[in-house]
Amino acid sequence: MINYYFRSLKDEGIKRIDHQRKGCWIEVVDPSEEEINFLSQELGLDKGHLTDALDVYESPRLEIEGGDVYVFLRVPFSSESMVHTLPVLFVLTENWVVTVVSRQIPLFDDFLSGKINVFTTQKSKFLVQLFLKVNSLFRNFIDIIGKNIWLRQGKIMRISEEDIVSFVQWEEILNDFINSLVPTTAIYKLLLSKQYLKFFKEDKDLIEDLLLSSEEILDICKTKIKAMVNLREAYSTLMTNNLNRAIKFLTAITIVFTVPTIIASLWGMNVKLPFQDHPLAFLFIIGITFVIALLLFKLFSKKDWL
Repeated sequence: MINYYFRSLKDEGIKRIDHQRKGCWIEVVDPSEEEINFLSQELGLDKGHLTDALDVYESPRLEIEGGDVYVFLRVPFSSESMVHTLPVLFVLTENWVVTVVSRQIPLFDDFLSGKINVFTTQKSKFLVQLFLKVNSLFRNFIDIIGKNIWLRQGKIMRISEEDIVSFVQWEEILNDFINSLVPTTAIYKLLLSKQYLKFFKEDKDLIEDLLLSSEEILDICKTKIKAMVNLREAYSTLMTNNLNRAIKFLTAITIVFTVPTIIASLWGMNVKLPFQDHPLAFLFIIGITFVIALLLFKLFSKKDWL
């Protein structure tokens, strides 16, 4: 599917148009073979790069072809209660901005609804605004994961198996984010340092915001992973300590109850035994057993085994 959008400084809002024109934004979603051929033959875009954009495993990278700038980024999105990243191709040509993605994602919703004020004729600025939105999506998902981690820090003694599974899933998501953000940040720096994009002086703050937000998001992502690893290790240490205490307790109880069992076994043998004819033999044996058990109990309590 190919959609065309246009907004100049004279227009009140972004509008959809029927065909491409200079200064428009061409949105390409899950293109067919015919649409890819059209983009390649009629608009002069590189067919190989267009096809690469549909590969779900495509990595972030920057390509320059005949003066056109091709930027591959991975963008986060939520699907079936899981968070994934998907490659999106951003193309900046002399006449228009093109975006290519294999499925519909919320990346462009704020632009189409007018929530983010953009002018498609200001191509370089529009492209940076798209990049800022990508950073914003990463930040939103990281904040959600960070909030969930924070909630579980307060109940570390009551963490369940489901929580542990969630930690593993979140760590996979954050590692996926880092794998996307590291080359993405490098692309932004290269893209701006080589002056492939031309800006007005008043847009300088926008460029600085892009670089600062990219580095900040990457640092936050690493911090969240570290916090989650520390939480898991703390939980593992607590569980190990509790297990050791339980083993000590059970061992002490076993020893305490083993002594009476041994004494009872000895005096239960069918042989001649001391005090067997004494009328108070039973009470004597019970007393000895009780005293030994009591001494063992106090010893283990002093050692904090009970």
